[in-house]
Amino acid sequence: MSTQHREYEQEQKKLDETIAIIDSEITQLREDIREATDDYVKQVVNFKKAKELRYLEDQGREKPYFGRVDFMKDEIYELDQVYIGKRGIVRGDTFDSVVVDWRAPIASLYYSGESKEAFYRMGREIVRGEVTLKRNFAMEEGKITGIYDGAVKETIHREMGDPDDFLQEGFIDEFLAANLNQANDSKLKDIVATIQSEQNDIIRAEKERPIVVQGVAGSGKTTIALHRLSYLIYNYQDSMMSKKFMVFAPNRMFLTYISDVLPELGVDDVQQSTFVDWAARLVKPLLPKGWRITSPDKPILLFFEEGQDEQEQKQTRNRLRFKGSLECRDVLEQYIRFVIETRIPFKKLSFQYNKTKHVFTISSDFIRQSFLEQFAHLPYQRRLDSLRKHLKQEMNKQMFAHLRELKIDLDKQGLAKFEKMLEQILDIYMTSFPKLEAFAAYREVITDEELLRKLVSPEVSDTVIHDVCHSSSSLFAEERLEAEDIAPLLYLQHIIEGMNKAEHFDHTVIDEAQDLSALEIAVVSLATKNKSLTIVGDIAQGIHSYRGIHSWEELTEGIFQNLRPSYYTLSQSYRSTIEIMKCANEVLRQIQLPETVLAKPVLRHGEKPIMVSPATRAELWKDVSERVASYTAEGFQTIAIVTKSIGASKKAYKGLQDSISGLTLLGSKDNQFPGGVTVMPAYLTKGLQFDVVILLDVDSYDESEWDAKLLYVAMTRPVHRLIMTYVAGGMTPLLREMPSELYIQA
Repeated sequence: MSTQHREYEQEQKKLDETIAIIDSEITQLREDIREATDDYVKQVVNFKKAKELRYLEDQGREKPYFGRVDFMKDEIYELDQVYIGKRGIVRGDTFDSVVVDWRAPIASLYYSGESKEAFYRMGREIVRGEVTLKRNFAMEEGKITGIYDGAVKETIHREMGDPDDFLQEGFIDEFLAANLNQANDSKLKDIVATIQSEQNDIIRAEKERPIVVQGVAGSGKTTIALHRLSYLIYNYQDSMMSKKFMVFAPNRMFLTYISDVLPELGVDDVQQSTFVDWAARLVKPLLPKGWRITSPDKPILLFFEEGQDEQEQKQTRNRLRFKGSLECRDVLEQYIRFVIETRIPFKKLSFQYNKTKHVFTISSDFIRQSFLEQFAHLPYQRRLDSLRKHLKQEMNKQMFAHLRELKIDLDKQGLAKFEKMLEQILDIYMTSFPKLEAFAAYREVITDEELLRKLVSPEVSDTVIHDVCHSSSSLFAEERLEAEDIAPLLYLQHIIEGMNKAEHFDHTVIDEAQDLSALEIAVVSLATKNKSLTIVGDIAQGIHSYRGIHSWEELTEGIFQNLRPSYYTLSQSYRSTIEIMKCANEVLRQIQLPETVLAKPVLRHGEKPIMVSPATRAELWKDVSERVASYTAEGFQTIAIVTKSIGASKKAYKGLQDSISGLTLLGSKDNQFPGGVTVMPAYLTKGLQFDVVILLDVDSYDESEWDAKLLYVAMTRPVHRLIMTYVAGGMTPLLREMPSELYIQA
């Protein structure tokens, strides 16, 4: 390893040669884009060259590649020696590849777990052979500072039987360990140099079907999903456009946290949004003038802050859970069937040709069959439009058959008169079909208890129906909707009018998917071509149980049952140390969850979590301040002081702001994650990671599934250190049975 490696001089010479080529390319690129041009094609070419120049100057020259793989091809015994980097680098004069892009097919060899009988795909061709060398490089300012050989990308396969298996020493490659031990700033980083085999399988999965990833805390779900976007854009440029890719994240703060990853991966124009922000823009044209959507933060305050009315919580949970369920989706579809069966008379259509006094008739059976069967696949309004065209064709057919039989020819004026007559007859006839408008229809469904009882399955209780209708009526009386109304409204608009295909995404990533409702994910699916979705989350971190999904089967069996979705499980955690994850997993052992997978941390040791039990609040603030100063002096860049609620965060901020310089209080309305030392509620930490987490008042978490998930989320955020505080003499039941050898009592 490092400068003592036997091939250090050879590899440094290779790096020097590569940098010399890059310098030459930089000079040429500067020359190419210097001259202004009015030619559009040249402008496009120069724009691409400018992006390439920016990469070479900012990143490529300093660290042009991070790995090397040697591949001996079968039969011809030809050795390919490939250097792999974040971007491909090609000599402009000879077009020879100097560095291969990590997304290229041959680069998959670098990430695969097997060295023998290896292969990669080139279109439909499979190239087979043997990987004879995998090598990682650490570089600084154009110099190699480390060389790491061996099966550096082999996945650590370790089945955890007894929890003590965590402590068994095993293989972890030094290059990965060095990356995991780095301090964290305020932004998520790319992992192209350390992608593991099981992560690589997901990144390179086929694009024509949805994939669902159940990944434990710290398994790299978000990063994998973003790398998958970059991979798809690189390999399918002919059929997918990056500006038609969408990333849905849980909140705006999280979007800023991940904002640097895609540009680092060479993707600049991918759309990023929360579901509510995106969907609200689509739904607003459907609302009557003056109507507003209430803040999505309102339920958060109701469910996460102390001292809330339990009856209101119960009623709200029933309402929000129903509005986001697949049961609600089925009700909306059943409503359309109800309208067709009870409000459409399907009368026969008769008209008379005055010149011959002949009466033509289209039977009600013909009309019913056309509407219910021939056009059943269409949204309601398109069925009406298609039926009208179909009836007009049938009227023309009968009329001209009659005229031919009587050998009557119509002149131009006669044809125009007949056309006008048909339109008038159809206008009158089609008024017997109710016109459906999404908002009015939704309001009827969601506020009429008698109607909803008819439409809903017997498994839904009368209590739930009453809570849904009664509380929705109260909300609508104020001309307000809530965020959970958006998905059913859009779904109803889809089955009435259809969705605008021009606005469909080529591919969609849904992160922290367990906190979206099943109906919200169904709506996103409708807005994505070929159901090309990457859905990642962790059921064990589903803290928004009043609206989120409880099992991935709601997706795999309820939404994508006919699409053969691919399902992946990531159990290896790369964030926290063994000592931290052992404590966190003790929380999950206290509750029974479907599809729960206990995290298996990569074999990286650290200090045991610390339990602190001060006698007074003043002593607690003093202890926390001293620890923050100590950790900052150690070089840790991100320290989160985490409370259970926003109210508790405000109190902590007030108690600590004078003793901790630069302390920041974060709430649900904050859009930026500043890094440094922050105070924040546990529910806002989801998806983020910190060097150190100081978890206040763990005694305030009870034995409920909700509190267990919230505590688990908070405990799995730190990379290096976890401190937990509680009032002297008290302890949450979730940690009361935790073996004392797993932590240090301070």
